[in-house]
Amino acid sequence: MPLTTGAATLRRVSETVRSAAPTVPIPRRAWKALAVGCAGFSLMSFNTTATNLAFGDIADDFSGASQATVSWVASIFFIGLASLLLVSGRVADRVGRRRLYLAGLSTFAIGSLLSAVAPSVWVLIVARLTTSAGGALILPSSLAVVLPLFPKERHFTAIALWSATGPVASAVAPGVSAMVLAAASWRVLYALSIPIALLALVGGVRVLEESKATRSAGALDVVGVVVGTAAIASLVFAVSQGPNLGWASAPVVGGFVLTAILLPTFIWRCRVHPEPLLNLDAFLLKPVWIANLANFLMNLPGLGIWLVWPLYLGRVWGYSKLQTGLGLLPGPIVSGFITSYGGKLSEKYGHEVLVRWGSLLPIVSMAWPLLFLGDEPNYWMSVGPAIGLFGAGWSLTQPPLNSGVMTQVSADYYGEVNAAFNTVRNIAGALGIAVAVAILGDPDRPDRAAAYDRVFTTFLVLVSACAVILFFVYPKVSRTARSGAASATG
Repeated sequence: MPLTTGAATLRRVSETVRSAAPTVPIPRRAWKALAVGCAGFSLMSFNTTATNLAFGDIADDFSGASQATVSWVASIFFIGLASLLLVSGRVADRVGRRRLYLAGLSTFAIGSLLSAVAPSVWVLIVARLTTSAGGALILPSSLAVVLPLFPKERHFTAIALWSATGPVASAVAPGVSAMVLAAASWRVLYALSIPIALLALVGGVRVLEESKATRSAGALDVVGVVVGTAAIASLVFAVSQGPNLGWASAPVVGGFVLTAILLPTFIWRCRVHPEPLLNLDAFLLKPVWIANLANFLMNLPGLGIWLVWPLYLGRVWGYSKLQTGLGLLPGPIVSGFITSYGGKLSEKYGHEVLVRWGSLLPIVSMAWPLLFLGDEPNYWMSVGPAIGLFGAGWSLTQPPLNSGVMTQVSADYYGEVNAAFNTVRNIAGALGIAVAVAILGDPDRPDRAAAYDRVFTTFLVLVSACAVILFFVYPKVSRTARSGAASATG
């Protein structure tokens, strides 16, 4: 883009800031509720990536179990979470978001306790499935229960802060996990979630208010619930188990075939049933479906990369777990700093400006190691800048995209639309991890450096495609258009 065009854009942004309307104050209770909601979301997001670092220790403790069996400890969480999100979001809107959020925190705490004391790998797998069910209840309701407490004009601030909590927690997880594992065991890692879940539960009882959809609700499409849940579960199963079982194995191929049959059936049910699991009208809005496409392309490498970097530091450079944990810190530190201002920047500049320019940073992040990474450790020249740049780019794109989706719909659809956005995110994450594992292959392979280059190249293509969509396809949405779209979906 020519420098003159960029300068013109910056001048328009500056004029927008100067002409912005006075900020509408946010009630104190709303801030407390947001803190409670963010606590639950961070727990769920932390757990999506923490197990990746603990996998080796868990396999050592349960040495009698096969590697394929132990892999279910990680994959069952993704399968349970992704497949149950849509149902949870829909039910939260219907029966009460506060009720589901508190139930989710309780379930999450129970699952974490069972994980910490699991006497066998199969008990641990069941415990992780329980934890994922709690996470599925938490995720859509943790934001939907908070938004009614915020003035409509300040929803961007609330959504940006909440939605940034997940990426930051996911980014923090590898570093914290590495440090915990260096000092203690994987059981302590799971036990850490228990007091946080209980504190959030107490806070939720004290500050959250019940809310639900105001539209009349008939009988929910039970067939659609079963078909949709099974379609997502079979897809995530096939994607997550492909590297372990083989992409041509009968279970994996069967999972993809089942998805190909169930997914069109689910979409048809959503179109013909008066109370479908998913309101397709909301997803036909251009800003919503484009944001979900960008969400998929960003999170496919976005979750996978937090597995790739610690593997590189440990396998290629020989870093200890503590060194690996410290080495990953630039990502969450930068993300946390940007998150502090993300909501206000979205309100002043428009979230479209943030996602477009922010999407360029992951491109630089993926290209950086291709240019500067080598077998000899040189952290501050190669890995450190790449991790920091990706943390910045993710924080400038993911939270505003989530905000943009939520501001397109009425309050009646907060739960299900947020659930759908994060279902896409988790499916993309599972696929990204599978892609990374498949490309990296055997850790002792002689061409392992070239394998990491292929991962970075693959992820570079994906984040570049995301940037192209955000720059040239994602629409600019005025505040008037947002209000009209929200009314239309209501």
